[in-house]
Amino acid sequence: SKGQSPGESSPSSSVLKNIMSLRSVQNGVSPDYVSKSCADNSTDSILNKNNPTASSTANVEEAVWFLMRAAYGKEKKAKDFLEAKGIKTFLPLQTQTYIYKGKKKHRQVSLIPNFLFVKSSEEEMKQYIGKGELDFFHHYYVPHKDDRGRPLGKNGIKPLVIPTCQMESFIRWNEISDDNKLFVADDKIKFAKNDVVKIVDGKFAGLEGYVCRIKGQSRIGIVVNGVGTIFTAYIPKCMLKKV
Repeated sequence: SKGQSPGESSPSSSVLKNIMSLRSVQNGVSPDYVSKSCADNSTDSILNKNNPTASSTANVEEAVWFLMRAAYGKEKKAKDFLEAKGIKTFLPLQTQTYIYKGKKKHRQVSLIPNFLFVKSSEEEMKQYIGKGELDFFHHYYVPHKDDRGRPLGKNGIKPLVIPTCQMESFIRWNEISDDNKLFVADDKIKFAKNDVVKIVDGKFAGLEGYVCRIKGQSRIGIVVNGVGTIFTAYIPKCMLKKV
C-alpha cells in the first residue's frame, strides 16, 4: 500500500490544513509571511552558517540567490530585463485551469505572485533595482540580528538570501511535471524525524529532504528558507536512501 511505516514523520495538523495542491495555489507567499518567517533567529543563523549573504561576506561580488519583490504582476518584466543583462533568475510557475466561455482553459501563472528569485550580488543589483525600467523592483529585506536578538548593521535588516542547495532543489522540483506535488507557504514545518534521505529513482531522483506523510501517502519535504516547503508526489521506500 501507499501508507506510512511506523516512525516516519508527519507535518502537524495545523500545517496539514494549509496544504494546497499545486494547481490551487493562487496567493503564494505574502510579504507579511516572508517577513514573519524570517524574523526568527534560527532561520537567520541557518542562512548565515554555510551560505553567507552578499552583505556579510568579504567578497561582495559573490553571486547568491536573493528573493526580490516586484510591483503587482511585474515579476515577468523584471525577469526578462535581468536575463537580457546576463543575470540568472528563477520564476516558479504553475498551471492554472479556468473556464472561459464554457470551455476549460490552461495558463501558466506565478507560483509565488509578485516575487522573483535572482542570482547576483548586491553590488551588481544596485545598478538596476529601484530605478529606470526596474523602479518597481526591490530586495526583500528581513531582520538582521545577533545571537541576543540585537539589530546588526545600519537598519538591522538585510536582503533575504536563500541557500544555493535549496534553490537547486526548488528549480529541479519546479521542472518536474506532476499534479500531485505540493507547495506550502510555511518554512517552519516540524518533521518528527530529522533524518535526511535521498530519492534514488523515479522522476524526483536526486532530491534530498525529509520523509513525511500527506494525504495518506509518504512523500519527501524540502524546506526553502523564508519561502515555504515543497513536497514531492508519493515516493515508495524502495526509492529512498538515507544520507
